[in-house]
Amino acid sequence: MTNHTAPASVERLLSTWHLLERWIAVIAFSLIGLLIFGDVAGREFIGPVGRALGFDVGFSGIYGAGKMSLFMLVIGAFAGLGISVASGAQIVPRIAFGWTPAFLSPAIDRFANLLSGICFLAVAYYGWIFVSASRDIGTVMPGLDWPVWIIQIAIPIGFLSAAIRYSIFAIWPGLAPVREELPE
Repeated sequence: MTNHTAPASVERLLSTWHLLERWIAVIAFSLIGLLIFGDVAGREFIGPVGRALGFDVGFSGIYGAGKMSLFMLVIGAFAGLGISVASGAQIVPRIAFGWTPAFLSPAIDRFANLLSGICFLAVAYYGWIFVSASRDIGTVMPGLDWPVWIIQIAIPIGFLSAAIRYSIFAIWPGLAPVREELPE
């Protein structure tokens, strides 16, 4: 392991990376809202009003809005995984806290970050296998006929993001977010 001071380039990388993931999540969840609003407004307002005025409006919702929203949820959720690790907002079980002397806490935190990084890397690997299988067999979104792996790629990327962050926190503990000491 190295000293506790991280290079400025690593701090900038983490900051930019965190900003990018937040924007991805905001865009994904905003699209969900717009898709659902547009679909409901079209079916419940625009369609009936158009038909009442004598227009043939046909299907007035947004085709595939529910499916597209579901896939935006996958993207937003897996971007949120990296966001929670970066901000220290992930759920941390309080089991065994205080069982070791306080002077060992920094070493235990580093080990926990390293172990978390390894676990998330393993899950990212299996996520990649899952996505590769979807791509190889040609799975498509029902009704939309888009390759499903394009959306599923958010799964291993989200886990890999968490793995890399935890590994960086193990190397440079000063970059790790401070845990809140408030009970849940």
